[in-house]
Amino acid sequence: MKTFAALIKREVLDGKNGYILVPLILTGITLALVVLSSLGVGNILHFDGMAENGITNLADALNQTVQQEPGEMAAGVTLLYWTTGLSWIALPFVIFFSLLGTLYEERRDRSILFWKAMPVADWQEVLAKLFTPLVLAPLMFLAVAIAAQLFTALFLSLIMIFQGGPVLELWPLGLMISSWFAFMAHYLLWALWALPVLAWLLFVSSFAGRMPFLWAILTPVVLVVVEGMFLKSSIVGNWLGTHLGGWQDHATTRLDHDIDGPRDILNIVIGDIQWDSLTYSIASAQFWLGIIIAAGFIFGAIEMRKRAI
Repeated sequence: MKTFAALIKREVLDGKNGYILVPLILTGITLALVVLSSLGVGNILHFDGMAENGITNLADALNQTVQQEPGEMAAGVTLLYWTTGLSWIALPFVIFFSLLGTLYEERRDRSILFWKAMPVADWQEVLAKLFTPLVLAPLMFLAVAIAAQLFTALFLSLIMIFQGGPVLELWPLGLMISSWFAFMAHYLLWALWALPVLAWLLFVSSFAGRMPFLWAILTPVVLVVVEGMFLKSSIVGNWLGTHLGGWQDHATTRLDHDIDGPRDILNIVIGDIQWDSLTYSIASAQFWLGIIIAAGFIFGAIEMRKRAI
């Protein structure tokens, strides 16, 4: 366990720009925009008709919301805090390029010769290189997002103190914590669905002599094109689309229901989607077939690393 933890630490240090600096920089930009908007720079919070409704500042708007829609306030605030997550845009790219470069780079710069001299099994090295971008990276992004949400809540609370607005309503901690766990649960399920595609990137990284990006992208593209030209079908393309997120169209049927306000949205996101997605995945043969294919790619990456010099 200590060996694996040390390998994870090494991967984090090697990829600190993507795992740490990227979410911090993007979140910092988002928070700067939130601060400027809340302070009224450029009248960003001004809308036509606000003066007629007695709204002169942010506190007036929140007070009216509490009076008119008391049941929606907590859910609306929780969803508002998630808008500070600009860093999520970068997460798929961090995962993609981390998996695609991790085994390739150590062969390219010949550092693999040093690491092979260490008393560490190849399977441990490969699993660490898979675990870090796939599990640890989103946890780091989530930690930064949580810090951003707490900062936003604190900053808005200070504004409410001076403007005479509601403060406690800005701290729906129960819903906030539930949304954090819901995000991670849904991400992990998505990662399991996408695992054959992600494991393919790791496998390409283990054998590509040059330009792993082209190997990773052009191979499935060629398969899709050849299948369409000669077989007049799109099985490969549909399979890729399903595992990269298309499965959610079949699993989350509750999104087709009428949604009336932020509370309905949050109830679906926190509870219904998670349960529906889990039960659909467990019952799906395609889900389990993807896991088997992913295991094959991971095994192939381990074997390729054993033979790498």
